[in-house]
Amino acid sequence: MSEILGGVTGQQLLFVLGIASALVAVGYFFGRRRGLAAVPARVSGFGNDTAILQLVVQHAHEGLVMQDIYGRIEWTNPAYSRITGFSAEEIRGRRPQEFILPPANQISAEEIETFRFDLTKFRSGTEELILNRRKDGKFFWNQLTFAVVEGKTLEDTKIILICRDVTNQVEHVKDLEHARIRLKHQAEHDDLTGVANRGKLNSYLLERIAEGVGGNARIGIIHFDLDHFKDINDSHGHGAGDTVLRHVATVMSRVLGNKGLVARIGGDEFVAVVSDPQGREEMEDLGNRIIEGLTKPVRVDRHQVRVTGSVGLVLADAATASASELMNHADIALYAAKRSGRSQICWYTDALGAAHRHRRMILAQLDEDLENSGLSLMLIPQYDMESRRITGYEAAACWLHPSEGLVDPVSLLSAQDDTKRIAQIELFALREGLNKVRRLRDVSKVAFFMSVNLSGASLKDAGFVAQLRQAAWEAGFETSDIVVELDEKIIRFDEQDGLSGSVDLLKEIGCRVALDKFGGGHGGAGQLIYLNADRLKLCPMLVAGLEECREKQQLIQSIIRLAGNMGLTISAAGVDTATQADLLRQFGCTMVQGKIIAEPLSVTEAEIHMREFEFQEHRA
Repeated sequence: MSEILGGVTGQQLLFVLGIASALVAVGYFFGRRRGLAAVPARVSGFGNDTAILQLVVQHAHEGLVMQDIYGRIEWTNPAYSRITGFSAEEIRGRRPQEFILPPANQISAEEIETFRFDLTKFRSGTEELILNRRKDGKFFWNQLTFAVVEGKTLEDTKIILICRDVTNQVEHVKDLEHARIRLKHQAEHDDLTGVANRGKLNSYLLERIAEGVGGNARIGIIHFDLDHFKDINDSHGHGAGDTVLRHVATVMSRVLGNKGLVARIGGDEFVAVVSDPQGREEMEDLGNRIIEGLTKPVRVDRHQVRVTGSVGLVLADAATASASELMNHADIALYAAKRSGRSQICWYTDALGAAHRHRRMILAQLDEDLENSGLSLMLIPQYDMESRRITGYEAAACWLHPSEGLVDPVSLLSAQDDTKRIAQIELFALREGLNKVRRLRDVSKVAFFMSVNLSGASLKDAGFVAQLRQAAWEAGFETSDIVVELDEKIIRFDEQDGLSGSVDLLKEIGCRVALDKFGGGHGGAGQLIYLNADRLKLCPMLVAGLEECREKQQLIQSIIRLAGNMGLTISAAGVDTATQADLLRQFGCTMVQGKIIAEPLSVTEAEIHMREFEFQEHRA
């Protein structure tokens, strides 16, 4: 027997036994009706078959129902009463549709009265899962299996129903489905903001592209990024940052509505896919509404936080677009928006794409040269007008640009996006500058100082001060002979990472600090009060045209007088003529650099220049 049942599943076995029980029951009642009860019961090898049949019918777990061809109930077993709550006497002669259907599924009295089993649909083995209602009003899931026992006539045909209460199983399946849906949602959505994640964005974008193949549909991309989001986290904490991100997601979802999908793709970057927008006007309107929606302050604890963002826009034909290309174009447009001043909207264009590809090519070459020591160093002599001699050199990294010749590589980079490259360049300028100036020291026996421009890319690195001290020690320099020049625009006292703290660290190890490019329009006199600096260097823009501009002369005199009162040494960059140098000296400037002294020099040129230079003073 075990060999026979080896390939039969439990479910199949239950079905067979259920049908067998039903057929035995049918045989039992038909037999009784034909007077078989008058014949002495046959005793099988297992005992009295009638007694066994009665035992099966009474104790079967499944409900058994016998109906005529018109659906009227002729007999039920006890299990059916346990399942439905109706006794056999209450339902005999009635159709199940009269009492067991829930209100939402009930049919009319006429339909019930005219019901008849369609034997082309209801055959032995047919199954049906249906929601039923018990006598106490509770719903349950009823799995019906039909068995057709054909009589000599249609009127004699009986329908046997095997009923199983599978509510627990159905609810379990529902729970599994709900869990599947929940897990699928979690896998496709951002936990913090509730909008779609990068994975869902990619699949949605591919679906929209596939739908657009062969048609005229278009796809729009809105790439959004918060401006200065790091400042919010640093000033108010990450909880505030999370609140702002949820606010952005809410604004974008509300603006987009049912026009497409909003996704957070990482950090403070969001992307909206617009399905078949009407044109550029609609895309720009959506972008502007997103920016405008963020103008309302976000309340974080007791603070009102204002946020702004930049937007990159792309509009393309779905039939010819690719997901990666669309995202790349949107990224390029966003980058252009940020470079144009932030809180801006910028469209992707072919020209913008070409410029981006060119920039990538240039950066790839720069990276290769950074890796293979492809930078060079230039020295800019600094002339002391009181001692009438060169007293120091500014070290500047240079790079041979593929088409523009020697350039300042930092000028090609973004302070926000290229911090690693900038830090590498500045560290090269520091170390190489110390080595080259030491060579000039050795040749001249003069203790020249060395100045170098540094930015937040270096100073925000916790290990940079230690690197500076190590480089000074290796080159035989006292840290007091190193001047760190800081562009006035990177010093902010209203920002947590405005570098004022870094200045204090530099001062602690003995370095001198110069506020560089002062008067360029990015800073103010307040920096002179709060910054613990030693020097102030006037911006070349302020020096240019000094001879002819009375207003510049008055402004420079005021700056020099104010800085002098604070004990700062005054120097000027971009001094190209003897007249400019003479005026600056009269105003109180003590040190100059520029064409009047020398163009940037290689170390070999600096040696020659150092021996031959003689300052030509202006004679009125």
